[in-house]
Amino acid sequence: MSKKNKVANLNEMSLLKLANSIISAVSYSITAETIEQNTFLNVHDLDMSLVMVEINSYLEANGATHTIYEELLQSILSSDNLQASVRFVCLQMLLNHNIKSLTTEIFPYPYYEKILQVIVMQGSGIRYLNLKGIWIKEEMMSLMFNIIKNLPYLIKLVIPYIANDDVLHHIMKYQRNLLYLDISGETDITDIGIDYLCTSSVSKTLTCVDIGMLGEENIDHVDIASLLLNISNLTSLGCYSFVGRSLHHILDTINPSFMCKLQYIHDTNTTAHSMRAICKTCPQLRHFYLDSPDANILNLLTTLRKLERLKIYRFNCDEIVPVFKTIGSQFQHLTFMKGRGIMDVIHLIKYCPNLIDLDFYMMDELTINVTYAEGENFGSLQTMEVLNSPMSAITLRHLICNCHQTIRRLAVDNMPFTEIEMASILLEYNFNKLEDIWFTSAPNFTMVTMELLLQLPELMSIGQLSGWRLTPDDIILLKGILRSGNSCLTISPANLFS
Repeated sequence: MSKKNKVANLNEMSLLKLANSIISAVSYSITAETIEQNTFLNVHDLDMSLVMVEINSYLEANGATHTIYEELLQSILSSDNLQASVRFVCLQMLLNHNIKSLTTEIFPYPYYEKILQVIVMQGSGIRYLNLKGIWIKEEMMSLMFNIIKNLPYLIKLVIPYIANDDVLHHIMKYQRNLLYLDISGETDITDIGIDYLCTSSVSKTLTCVDIGMLGEENIDHVDIASLLLNISNLTSLGCYSFVGRSLHHILDTINPSFMCKLQYIHDTNTTAHSMRAICKTCPQLRHFYLDSPDANILNLLTTLRKLERLKIYRFNCDEIVPVFKTIGSQFQHLTFMKGRGIMDVIHLIKYCPNLIDLDFYMMDELTINVTYAEGENFGSLQTMEVLNSPMSAITLRHLICNCHQTIRRLAVDNMPFTEIEMASILLEYNFNKLEDIWFTSAPNFTMVTMELLLQLPELMSIGQLSGWRLTPDDIILLKGILRSGNSCLTISPANLFS
C-alpha cells in the first residue's frame, strides 16, 4: 500500500500553532483598526503597535532564536492565502537584526516602498536577500541604494529586473562579501556598471553573477568578457546565453592563454569558434546548456572531462552518439529538446550507466535496437520525462523496465500500453522506489491499473487522471480508499469530477 501520512513532529506543530496565533492576532487587529477608522469607534486595546510589541515581547521572553524568527517570517510571507496587509505587518514585526535570510515574495505595488523602508531600518543582519517580486521604480531607487549601504554582511543578493549602473556603483562602494549576485532580466546596465563591478571589492569574492536576459544579448558579450577577465572566481553567469562569444573574444583579441573557473555555461547559436573557446578555457565545466548549436560541433564535447550535465536544444541526434561512446559514463543528467532525426536510446542505456536524470522533449522520434539491449540497464536513473516525443510501446517498455529498481519520478505524456501490458510490467518488475507518476494521456488505464499502483510502497503522487479511463464513481471510490487508509498519496487534478 502507498505511504501513510506521517504525524507532524513537535517542531512543525509548534511552529504552525505559533504562526497561526500571530496571524490571527494581526488579522484581528487590522480588522479592528479598519472598523475604528470607518465608524469612529475607540478601540485602544486593539491598537496594532501594542499587539506588535506584545508578540515580540512574548517571543523574546521565551527565548526565540533567529532561526525561529526566520522560519516564522518565511512561512507567513510565502502563504498564498494571506492578505498582503497581514504579511506586511508580520514582516514589520518579526524582521530584526538577528535574521540572516529574507525572501520577500510577491506583494502588490503599494507595499513596495514600505517593504524597502522596513528592510533598510531593521535588516542590518541579513546575509541572504531575495527581492524577486518587488519591481522598484525610479522614485524608490534611493531606498535600494540604502539597502545596499545598510546591509554590510550580504552574501547573496537577488534583485532581478531592477539593477542599473547606480546600483552597481553602490555595490562597489559598500559591499565586501558578496558571493552570489542576481541582476538578471531587462536592466539598464552598461559598460560603466560592468566596470564598477570589475573594480569593486566583490570582484575577489563573487562566484556567480546571474546577468542578462535568457536568449537575448541585452548586455554586450564584450562587457561579459570584462567580467570573466576581472572576476577570477566566477563559476556561473546564470542565464546569460552567449558565453561562447565572450570567451572567443578574450582568446581572439586579449589573452590567447586565458583560462577560467566556469562550471555552468548557457550558450545560444553556438559556432565552432565558440565551442572551441569554451572547451579550451573551461576545464572545470560540469553543466552545459547548448541552445541551437551549429552542425558538426558536438564531437568537441568529448574534450570536457568533467562534464556531468548536458542540455541540448535543436540538434542532430546522430551527432551526439559519438559523445556517448567517449564520455557517456561521465553524464548524470541529460536533457534533449527538439532533436532532429531518430535517437536510438540503446546508446544511452549502453554508454551512460551513471545517469540520474533523463528528459526528452519534442524529439522527432525515439527508438531502440532491441537486439543490443540484453544485459544493459540504467543502474542509477531516478527521474525520467518523455513529453511530445513519439516512440513505440516496445521502446517505452525498455526505457521503463531498465530503471525499475531506481526510478523515483516517471512522466510520460502518451502511454501506448494496454491495461494488460501495463499490469504485466507492474507485476514483473520491482518499482518499490517510485514516488511520482504523471501519465497525461492513458486512455486504456482503469481502476485495475490504479489498484496495482496503490501497492507501490513509496508512491506519493499520481497524475494526470483526466487522461485516464476513469469514471466519477471510480474517483469517489479512489478518494475513499485514500482517506480510509490515511494515505499521503495525492491525485491530480484534485478537482476531477468534483
